[in-house]
Amino acid sequence: MSHLELAEDFVAGLVDSGVVDSDELAYLIWEHDLREMDSAINAAKVLLKKRVITRYQARQILRGRGSSLVVDRYRLLCPVGSGGMGEVFAAAETDSSWQVAIKLLNEDRRKDQGMRSRFQMEAEAGMRLKHPNILRTIEINPLKDEHGNGFYVVMELVKGVSVRELLALHRPISVGQVCDIIIQAASGLHAAHGAGLVHRDVKPENLLVRTDGSVKVCDFGLALLDENDEEFSMAMIMGQNRLGTADYVAPEQIIDSYNVDRHADIYSLGCTMYFAFTGQVPFPDESISKKLRSHCKIKPTPIRELRDDIPERVIAVLNKMMSKHPKGRISDCERVVELLEPFAERSEVKFNFDKIVEAREKLAKRLALKRASAGRSSLGNSQLSGPQAEVDTLIRDDRAREDTRVDHRGRRRDDPPM
Repeated sequence: MSHLELAEDFVAGLVDSGVVDSDELAYLIWEHDLREMDSAINAAKVLLKKRVITRYQARQILRGRGSSLVVDRYRLLCPVGSGGMGEVFAAAETDSSWQVAIKLLNEDRRKDQGMRSRFQMEAEAGMRLKHPNILRTIEINPLKDEHGNGFYVVMELVKGVSVRELLALHRPISVGQVCDIIIQAASGLHAAHGAGLVHRDVKPENLLVRTDGSVKVCDFGLALLDENDEEFSMAMIMGQNRLGTADYVAPEQIIDSYNVDRHADIYSLGCTMYFAFTGQVPFPDESISKKLRSHCKIKPTPIRELRDDIPERVIAVLNKMMSKHPKGRISDCERVVELLEPFAERSEVKFNFDKIVEAREKLAKRLALKRASAGRSSLGNSQLSGPQAEVDTLIRDDRAREDTRVDHRGRRRDDPPM
């Protein structure tokens, strides 16, 4: 994509974008004589050094997309994640600088009535749930721009890593920390089940861990109320009666996602726990159809063969969570908490959130290309479970590069801003 070349054009784009207070911007333009600089990129670098704008904002303005940086009363700071339906941005309220997360439906999905309805209902489901281990949805607002009508969702901003990313950074995760993550997730899910919601897509990517070790369950995009609700009717019309992610989906959910209860989430949480302990999904076959058959008929590799420091009582809990039949599983998530609590240990987590965001951006671009070429699967976003593993490599590559990015005086070199 071509960039603006003249400093004057960059300044004009910055003014139009609205990401900087007009009085502050007028002073900076005068102080640094920005309009007379030799290039748009150099003008952007001055403001980056002053921390007036973010790298993402600079790139968007240089690409002539500055108008996309303000959504109602929020200024978008940088992307922090993406999924099958939308992108999530860190944002700041224009009047107070209060930071939140903003979720926007992907531009290519805006004209899809089914996607718009699902997006809206996800937010409405999230607003019903208030629990310290569930990502809080603050509000949902209408949005109208050049891409059409839609909605955007305001959520609390959590600067955390997913369990998959945590494993890529700090493998292996200790037994105590895995148990603590799972009981926190189970506590959040128990609250959702009490409100009549089944998550239906519990997986490592949907559990966010903050630096203090606290956990947030996110993405209730497949959480439905009952067979009489609007989404159930919409899904039956569209023929989407199987939803979930192939590596973690419960056997009964493979048959019919709309006639499942809390036990389906317990199974998926067990699969997530298996992955957190081993770094391997329960059924690592490349074929989605093989994965689904295995969930129904085959036991995964015994966890003791993959890791030998897990207490037998913890293994017994895990195996019961992953029972093929719902009636054979632990009765509810509150009981999961009770059984694992004696083994849980809260640990601080060290990570560079900016580097995590960079890895997510790279991954999002790859997944967008794959979606464009492969089309949509009948099993929700299960076709993405393979490519999402690439985040492990992206994060490790960034860590390796940190050791080489120093100048001749031993100081760290910053990446160029664009």
